[in-house]
Amino acid sequence: MKSGRFLPLAVITVVAVAAGCDDKAATKAAPATSAAATSATPSASPAPAGPTKNEVCLNVTKIVIDGSVQIADNAVKSIDERWSTKKVNDNLRTAFGDMATKVKAQADGVTDPELKAAVEKTAAELAEGGKSSKPDVFLQKDFQTLSKDLDKSCGN
Repeated sequence: MKSGRFLPLAVITVVAVAAGCDDKAATKAAPATSAAATSATPSASPAPAGPTKNEVCLNVTKIVIDGSVQIADNAVKSIDERWSTKKVNDNLRTAFGDMATKVKAQADGVTDPELKAAVEKTAAELAEGGKSSKPDVFLQKDFQTLSKDLDKSCGN
């Protein structure tokens, strides 16, 4: 893979993923999270039922955006440091694998079956990118349409 194509693609990926963020959901979720943390007392509150839909959606979106930023940062490094194709691909696999592990962890405790399935599907897709023999192709194609089911479940 030519590193000259990698940087623009990584930047486009970060912008595309960030464009899918729902700022209204972020605004709504923040007060609920901080209010729950400050007002809850162990003796007066029942055990939490699990993360809210907004929390899960925001967390998964953040994981994918953070991973995209890492990919973009590595794209710059790959050019500056003249990485081999193998090193670029290894770094992509690692980034996708790390995102998959973090997204899969978000599915724990989700009670909404549609949301749980969408989060697990997103994690599985990322895991495939982490195992791919051509992670650069995964980045160019599958990663661009990664969370369609998740977007639907999250109301985006």
